[in-house]
Amino acid sequence: MTQKKLNGGTTVAGTMVLAHLAGIKVFATGGLGGVHRGAENSMDISADLTELGRTPVAIVSSGCKSFLDIPRTLEYLETQGVGVGTFADGREGTVDFPAFWTRDSGIPSPTLIEDESTAAAILSAQFSLPLSSGLLFANPIPSQHSIPKAQMDAIMAQAILDAEESGSTGSDNTPFILARIRELTRGQTVMANRALIEANVIRGTRVACELSRLEQARIGKPDG
Repeated sequence: MTQKKLNGGTTVAGTMVLAHLAGIKVFATGGLGGVHRGAENSMDISADLTELGRTPVAIVSSGCKSFLDIPRTLEYLETQGVGVGTFADGREGTVDFPAFWTRDSGIPSPTLIEDESTAAAILSAQFSLPLSSGLLFANPIPSQHSIPKAQMDAIMAQAILDAEESGSTGSDNTPFILARIRELTRGQTVMANRALIEANVIRGTRVACELSRLEQARIGKPDG
């Protein structure tokens, strides 16, 4: 790609590297990669998780893709020393780690984050320590665009089965499953994608602004 001077996109892992090189401390994306179901046999684990363990950048995303193994993804992130929290988004008490198209995964989030200023304070504290790991701030899809968990569970089960029967593995697995889910939901996930990306960008921008205020206050410079 570089040699041919072509345009291309980057994964979350690649974006983290570029962001760190550019001095960007927080960015927003749709969903994080993770541990695939059956990874105990296939060893199919996204490089996004490994990069989070060695690059000091914070990511705002709607959790990881719903069809991934969320419990193992969270375990892997813990092993990598990555702090994980979910925005309360108006809720109190224990909240689920979001599952991309749905707010509910059935898996409690390791940490509850009240708001953007709290997230910025966590970021500031982490960056003040000699640590190389990043942070994951999970932002649930807006409730009006969330697809019911039971509906998504059934659709994902069918999509995963179809992928197995088609022999789609490795790098072909995720694109096949995403396309099949889009077909099975008749495009409902496309609209959900747009809503969650917009919400994540707004949330990530607010976190970045709050972090900038903290840093400006630390060095005694007024905002603006």
